[in-house]
Amino acid sequence: MLARTNENREAFNRRWARVFAEVQDNFAQQTRLQQWRDRLFLSAPTGALTAQLQENAPLAQALITAEETLLTARQREAQRRIQVARWIVLIGMPMTAVIGMLFTLQLIRRLRQFTAPLLKATERVQSGDLSVRLPVAGNDEFSAIATHFNAMTEALDETQRSQASLRRTLETRVNNLVAATTAELHHLSRLGTFIQACATQEEAATVISSIAPTLFPDGGSVALLAESRNLLEPYVHWGDAPAPAPWQPSTCWASRLGGPHSASVENHAPRCAHDHTTGATFCLPLSAQGETLGVLSIHTPDRRALDEKEELARRFADRLSIALANLRLQETLRHQSVRDPLTGLFTRRYIEETGARELARAQRQDQPVSALMLDIDHFKQFNDVHGHAVGDAVLRRLGSVLTHQFREEDIACRYGGEGFLVLLPGCAPSMAMERAESLREAVGHLLVAAPDTQGLTVTVSVGAASTAQGSGALAELISCADQALYAAKRAGRDCVKLYGES
Repeated sequence: MLARTNENREAFNRRWARVFAEVQDNFAQQTRLQQWRDRLFLSAPTGALTAQLQENAPLAQALITAEETLLTARQREAQRRIQVARWIVLIGMPMTAVIGMLFTLQLIRRLRQFTAPLLKATERVQSGDLSVRLPVAGNDEFSAIATHFNAMTEALDETQRSQASLRRTLETRVNNLVAATTAELHHLSRLGTFIQACATQEEAATVISSIAPTLFPDGGSVALLAESRNLLEPYVHWGDAPAPAPWQPSTCWASRLGGPHSASVENHAPRCAHDHTTGATFCLPLSAQGETLGVLSIHTPDRRALDEKEELARRFADRLSIALANLRLQETLRHQSVRDPLTGLFTRRYIEETGARELARAQRQDQPVSALMLDIDHFKQFNDVHGHAVGDAVLRRLGSVLTHQFREEDIACRYGGEGFLVLLPGCAPSMAMERAESLREAVGHLLVAAPDTQGLTVTVSVGAASTAQGSGALAELISCADQALYAAKRAGRDCVKLYGES
């Protein structure tokens, strides 16, 4: 550096810069250091460098003295700070321990304040009380736990209330369904009970028309198959829909398919031709013991209502089919017991049972009752010459004439063999003779087909008697008419005789 070379100068500047940076917090030292440098690098004659250094010596000594003074002050400050730190450590550690203990005690106290209500709340929740809530105070973790616990119990309480409401709704629906099913079963039971007690199909129709609307309030109908088996005739109808006219079985899809058929706007199924409604219709064939009896039609506003009534309609159809089949069988048996199978007229047993009531009624009303006893002339020859088939044909034809010749209140019966008896309530002797003569003429116009002939004519002999002639009992009236019949036969047959006339 004394040679004032560039290398030495650069090394000096680097050292000077480091020293200058170390005293940057002391302006006075920086000023002295800057003056010392400036003086050191002033231009001077050769050999004057020593004098420059001597001139700068006081300034350099001042720098060193100031730094020593500062160093001593720093050492004292460091000693003071070390002493303070020792006191802080000695005092701070017990205080830290005390503060820690206080914090721990506070935490335990807060924990106990939280856990006690939480324990009671959980016990109440366990017992089923979901209305319990924890107090929320502050923003710490315990308050967050209490908030979540309250939200959980509130959600559970809401779920429980929803489940209770749903359970009540389900119980109500089940009770309504049970009540409806019980009522339906009660009505179905009443239907079977009353129809079994009916004596005629007309009575059964009255029972059905009174019970069916309680089961199917939207309407319906029952059609029964006619004896011709090619026509379904209206039997019972209820509701606002128009009553169907007689219709052929082929116009009903249930009859075609041999099973139930439903038609509605929703299922796009073809509607039966006999159905003139706009809602949903359910048709079921009525059959029992392998025999088709008719068709049941049930009407509802829409498909949903029909689905609810479909199973009931099936049970109703089953009960109705069995009841109608039994009723038809009873009527058949009753018809066979009081009707002659060959002629279709009443039997002798029937007239003996009902004739006495007719005479008693006529006596109360002070009206006469007449009786006609008739017999086919030479009937034995029909059987002997032409065979029993021809004889049966003669009896059937005569039965048909008797059915059409007399009034509905008159009682015509096959009394036995080729003999017939007719009771005429409210008929005087003169009128009885006129009607007997009309009968004889109608029979005379009969022409019965027989082999090897162009037709056989039939004549009858008729005897008439009346209670106006003094015959008060049925047996006495029949006996008088029988005596008049024999008088007609003795008179040459094919004639009419009144009892008591010659």
